[in-house]
Amino acid sequence: MAKLSKNEILALFEEINYRLASSNKHGEILIVGGAALTVMFNARNSTYDIDAIFQPKEDMRKIIKSIANEHDLHQDWLNDGVKGFITDKMKTEKYLSYSNLTVSSVDAKGLLAMKLTAARNLTNDMKDSIFLMKMLNIQRVEELFEIINDYTYPNQQTIQAKYFTLDAFEKYQLEITHNRKR
Repeated sequence: MAKLSKNEILALFEEINYRLASSNKHGEILIVGGAALTVMFNARNSTYDIDAIFQPKEDMRKIIKSIANEHDLHQDWLNDGVKGFITDKMKTEKYLSYSNLTVSSVDAKGLLAMKLTAARNLTNDMKDSIFLMKMLNIQRVEELFEIINDYTYPNQQTIQAKYFTLDAFEKYQLEITHNRKR
């Protein structure tokens, strides 16, 4: 599976806009995860896919599939599998406005809450969480639990997420301490 760079993602958004305009439709995409970290925050060079929610669903699914076939991308290069992690407590920021497409992202605190509650070990969640903690200048572990509480629902606040958060904060502190000694 090929990775998508920031420039490739932006080109794909332009292509989605063009296809929406061709059929006189308007669309919205709310990006999260690795795509948001790649495109909005320059935290990564690339991502495997674009986790998002999008409207209008059926039109967008047809466009996504068509682009996948034409550009030899995997079928879920842009997918809404993350919809269960996005809550109405999250704040969004508009990133791009094309003629027929608006692209937004969940803000940094919302992304951090998602990464910490997803608590996936064999992914970039730990590295991404530490990046976001640095960006937000987190000082105390209690701040992380406040963010999680403010941005997620109680059923997302699992024991696994709690231990992942504690581990992430410890690694963040070690990294900050190490960087200060340099």
